[in-house]
Amino acid sequence: SKETVRRSSPAMHLSPEFTQDSALAAAVGGMGIGAVATVFAQTNKRLLPSATPHAEVWTGLAAGAFALVSNPFFALVDDASFEPNSLQSLGLVRLGVAGLLVGAGSKMGAGCTCGNGIQGLACLSKASFGFVMVFMATGALAAYLVENDFTPAASTPFSWPLARAVVSIAVAQYFMRTNKKVSNVLGGCGFASSLILAAMVKPSKIEGFLRFSASRGWDPSLAFVMGGALLVVGVAWRVLGLVDLAPMRAYAGRPLDAKTLVGGACFGAGWGLGGLCPGPGVVSVGTGSVPAAVWLGAMVAGRGLASTAPAAKAS
Repeated sequence: SKETVRRSSPAMHLSPEFTQDSALAAAVGGMGIGAVATVFAQTNKRLLPSATPHAEVWTGLAAGAFALVSNPFFALVDDASFEPNSLQSLGLVRLGVAGLLVGAGSKMGAGCTCGNGIQGLACLSKASFGFVMVFMATGALAAYLVENDFTPAASTPFSWPLARAVVSIAVAQYFMRTNKKVSNVLGGCGFASSLILAAMVKPSKIEGFLRFSASRGWDPSLAFVMGGALLVVGVAWRVLGLVDLAPMRAYAGRPLDAKTLVGGACFGAGWGLGGLCPGPGVVSVGTGSVPAAVWLGAMVAGRGLASTAPAAKAS
């Protein structure tokens, strides 16, 4: 039984999926996300949206995934990197419920892992800190209770071609700032390539981080992603004065109220249940994944259901 498995699980140890190459990929991918968020903020004078539907950024996320994975000419990543069988194994009903929870939570909390977990923390937002603490705890609890049986894809060496793509797209995004729409689409592409490099599109990576007592061991890759992103955003936004922009000050000054905490709980429960958050969900849709499309549709619906309660401007 599940209870017997839990009792007999060995003491906490690191997962074999966590290697030097995977840690490097996670950190570099996180730095890529930080660079995308910085250029977007400098160009648009606002936070990078991830959970909030944004035509240009979401187009770039999906198009970047297609360009890197699905095109037949110069694909840098294969479909196995997205672990499509993991999403299929959950079933559409569970994916729908997970998406609804993530959508409602991101709306109530005015952000997600990117908005609150990276940009909000970089702005020293108390509301973001509370949201992150709650969604991490409830995500871990949900992952422990449902015990998703994700089969990790085979570990791969650090992808220098993909890392070069992350840097090249970020440079292009920066130099196209005079054309906001093009720059924002490129930002979405850079966001996608960074998430793929960091392996955050793999449900097993999320499961491996949240279930720190799993028999396979704990995979701390997500901490390297957030650390890399916070390193870039935390420094660059202060050097460039972006933290002093009115939208950033307003976001940082949100109250840590019950709605934010409930939003964090909903977000974490959905994250632990389905192994997806908004950015990776949109990227997975770009590969043609039907389960990811169901999750994304439910996520958008969840945001709509939660929109009856007033919220700070989402990111």
